[in-house]
Amino acid sequence: MRALALAAIAALALPQAMAQAPIAADARLEASIEAAFNAPDRLLQARLGDAERHIATLLRMSAAKPGMRALDVGSGSGTLALLLSSMVGETGHVDIHNTPGWLVQFPSMEPDAMKARIKRNNIGYIVERWSDLGSAPGPYDVIVMGQVYHDTWLEGADAGEMDRQLFALLKPGGRLVIEDHDALPEMPLAQQVYLHRIAESQMTKEVLAAGFELAERFPIESKHDDRRFNVFKPGVRGRTDRYIVSFVKPAATP
Repeated sequence: MRALALAAIAALALPQAMAQAPIAADARLEASIEAAFNAPDRLLQARLGDAERHIATLLRMSAAKPGMRALDVGSGSGTLALLLSSMVGETGHVDIHNTPGWLVQFPSMEPDAMKARIKRNNIGYIVERWSDLGSAPGPYDVIVMGQVYHDTWLEGADAGEMDRQLFALLKPGGRLVIEDHDALPEMPLAQQVYLHRIAESQMTKEVLAAGFELAERFPIESKHDDRRFNVFKPGVRGRTDRYIVSFVKPAATP
């Protein structure tokens, strides 16, 4: 019965998530994303959130391919990392990053605890503060941040320094893909991040200042959201205004 339930969830969630794609479909990329969603070792909890998170759109914008190296910054439980792991395959590699502060709050994010439940040979683990990511074993083809960019300020990190380090960790032509909860741009930054949000305009300004170029953006508007409230407020949680934006590190000059 559990297997049937999982199959039903995958069949319902995937088309809804993929229908929101902002770019033209690439057959091989679509097949790779579908296979990643349907990997037998994905947990039920992760499958239930696929459509709500528009994860297929984020993966599509990452353009991850077999053999690539990827970094999931602020990975949490590893939902995005596991999907990217399937997409880059055995010849590729994905690093899961979490901060020391998060590990204190959530022992399940400890690398040993994650290794016990994620049985993938192409996944590594990094525990560093947001602005100490320069020590990560790059270079990477893809870096993703799923609803965590605002957390850099919440933990007192230097977001500008983090952006510069991410820029240095990417190969020329590599992609940085950021998803987060949108905020009122006129709201003070400290108030935005207190609500677990950051305005797309603020985030974009920060990232472009590090040397990235804007590639594409995908706004996600919700009739249920009021950006004056915390994203965890009942009635708002899981139904916020969000965005997914991809940036490119310019190719090296000949």
